[in-house]
Amino acid sequence: THTAPNLLRDMDDLGIETSVVLPFDLPIGRSNAEVTLDAVSRYPRLVGFGSVHPRQDEVDERLERQRRAGAQGIKLHPNGQFFSPDSPRCVHLCGRCGAAGLPVLFHCGPVGIEPEAARERCQVHRYEKTIAENPETTFILGHSGALQYEDAVRFAARYPNTYFELSCLGLTALRHVIDVVPSDRLLYGTDWPFYHQSLTLARVLIATEDAPDLRRAILSENATRLLEPATASA
Repeated sequence: THTAPNLLRDMDDLGIETSVVLPFDLPIGRSNAEVTLDAVSRYPRLVGFGSVHPRQDEVDERLERQRRAGAQGIKLHPNGQFFSPDSPRCVHLCGRCGAAGLPVLFHCGPVGIEPEAARERCQVHRYEKTIAENPETTFILGHSGALQYEDAVRFAARYPNTYFELSCLGLTALRHVIDVVPSDRLLYGTDWPFYHQSLTLARVLIATEDAPDLRRAILSENATRLLEPATASA
């Protein structure tokens, strides 16, 4: 079901103007990033991120190729890509992303359904080394740390280069993240097609019922501002 036409159909149902599509690559086999960037290039309402595996060579060349193909950031998924976010190669890759002007969106935190080894790789404390050593790179913490959101939001005060994406959080957790993280570093996200876009949207609307400025920041303004530099350099 995860095709561009189906994504656009769901967006139309909810009045969503633009979606960011997030692939991730393995060190061997077909490049999901290339396929994704080619697909979204045909649909003006879709924005593509790229992906590079930390164990791949020629990182700078791969990032430049994807940037030229329209990538406005890089998706990294320690669970799915089988690497640790505090590994030296990941630290290096994230630094090169920052040098290329590409924000990094990490899957961040355990969700409770992954295998034990994957759960160990995505413990929130393991992301801090890479964030701390790359202050020029913008990091988006997908799911705001998921089940460890209370640990993840502590990064907000320590590291101004961190943003927090809100998909997969229950309403109580989402409200906590919104209360702790500066309002200009919160991002609506969905984890589509695993979850329907309406789930996070409904929770954001409930949590911001009496805060129209915060609602606009989460649903539109923060993402627009974050992606403007990449758009200008593409």
